[in-house]
Amino acid sequence: MNAINIKKIIISSSVIVALLMILYTAMQIMKESSIRQIDIPNIKNIEFSSNIESSSQSNLELTNNNFDYELIGYRSGKRDFSVILKKGNMEYVVSGGDKLEGIYELVSVNEDEVVFSNQGKIYKIKNTVGK
Repeated sequence: MNAINIKKIIISSSVIVALLMILYTAMQIMKESSIRQIDIPNIKNIEFSSNIESSSQSNLELTNNNFDYELIGYRSGKRDFSVILKKGNMEYVVSGGDKLEGIYELVSVNEDEVVFSNQGKIYKIKNTVGK
């Protein structure tokens, strides 16, 4: 008889726990979800810069006037386009209308070439990414 009472206690407590879990789940399903607004900053407003030797590097490139960047990625479109360039051990992300190292403005990106301009001069990089 003692074992029967223990079984009844265990079964009743299991049923109570199961009912509480079902009640809690039903309450969670019926509760209104809260959708929060996420402010994602515009990529054109983000400035990537480094304080380590960036000014001396820019001056050096201005005097040498070397435009030897390697295209390692691009996104082309009519209005939104951007490129990822590499020069030495530095990588640069430039969006349409932004300036590369504050000098060369990204004008256009297509499947064949990337076009930059600086003071009326046009600089083109042949697009060989994925080819």
